Amino acid sequence: MKNSILPFICLFICSNVIAQKSFSIDEAISYATSNNIDYKNALLDLEIADQRVAESVSSGLPKIKGSFGFQNYIDIPVTVIPASVFNSQADPNDFQEAQFGTSINSTAGIRLDQLIFSATYIAGLKAAKVYRVLTEKLTQKSLLDTKEKVIAAYYSCLIFEESKRNLSLSLENLNTIQSETSILVKEGLIEAINEDQINLLYLSMENQIAQLDLQTKNAISVLKYVIGYPQDSILTLSEKLSSIENTFLNLENLQVSVEELLDYQILNQNRALSLLTHKMNTVSSIPSISGFFSHQQNALRNEFNLFSSEQPWYPTTFWGINVSIPIFTSGESLSITKQSKLNLKKAENTLAMVKEGLKQQMSQATKEYSIAKIALENDLENLSLSKKILSNTSTKFKEGLKSGLELAQAQNQEVSAQNKLTQSKFNLLLAKLQLEKLMNKL
Repeated sequence: MKNSILPFICLFICSNVIAQKSFSIDEAISYATSNNIDYKNALLDLEIADQRVAESVSSGLPKIKGSFGFQNYIDIPVTVIPASVFNSQADPNDFQEAQFGTSINSTAGIRLDQLIFSATYIAGLKAAKVYRVLTEKLTQKSLLDTKEKVIAAYYSCLIFEESKRNLSLSLENLNTIQSETSILVKEGLIEAINEDQINLLYLSMENQIAQLDLQTKNAISVLKYVIGYPQDSILTLSEKLSSIENTFLNLENLQVSVEELLDYQILNQNRALSLLTHKMNTVSSIPSISGFFSHQQNALRNEFNLFSSEQPWYPTTFWGINVSIPIFTSGESLSITKQSKLNLKKAENTLAMVKEGLKQQMSQATKEYSIAKIALENDLENLSLSKKILSNTSTKFKEGLKSGLELAQAQNQEVSAQNKLTQSKFNLLLAKLQLEKLMNKL
């Protein structure tokens, strides 16, 4: 019985081990690029764009098609011939019936068509290539968005873990103070209300830790979703907030022109695509030229012996040139051309507007990062001061010079300063993330 159970136990243990994985930020991003649905779809769009270019190129390449036809006439077609053909004296209104042809006709042939010149084809080929570049830029944008979501979700997890860890340390300190207060109350050195104040603060901090624990689990769940990791599997973080919180940006090295920004490049490619679409519609009235070559073999039989060597197949071979000249389209082409011109104007207006908007975004993102950095420095100093106040208050409380309420207030002030510092770290990381994304530095 034991031997039969053992394999299942091993399997259970192994499955649990497999279901757990620890991620760094880079590992989480790498996992997301393989499993995030939005980014996978963006890669598929890029493949579709490649096929669209191939389609445009192939439309101007030679096309060869073969054909085979078979006809078995139950009734051979009848025609009428003026009787005067056979008899010059016949009445001009008289006709003679006649049957021409054979009952079994078969044809086999091959035809080659080649586009020689088409202004629409040339413009369409350029448009397809521009569309491919646009799709590539959109794929880069999707990758940036994916990275941003992963990093932001990872930061959230680290922040909640940091907050919970700091609050747990404060709770341990408060637990020590709680024990010391209880002793002082029993010895009659301080009033019982002091112990009650400490107990209230202790319960409040326990509730905060429970809330942070729930927020941490929710943040982990969000991270799993963003990177495409199974929700029922265990995910842990291999990095700590301390390892990334001091990676400040050198704003002087991040000075880039608007034209280098990905959002601008996308809209610029969209404008180029609108321009080529307008050109395609404009040149649609230019004649197009194509050539062709055809070879056909015809079999004429009264019996089904198509492959008999005794009766020949009759060849028909010719080549030619086709010239297509649009003459009148009832104003349809003109309307389409006007629409594409208006769409081009819209694309140009959008590009100009976005250019100014990106300048404003860059300026705003830089300011927000600088402000977040200053706020972090101030909160570091505030935490240091609150720790000093808590230490002095705790000493004086033990000496009977401070009340339990004052100690609880000092402890709560230190916790608030710690929480504010953690939030400032998060704000700085997010400001850094937004600035790097905007400048395509992720």
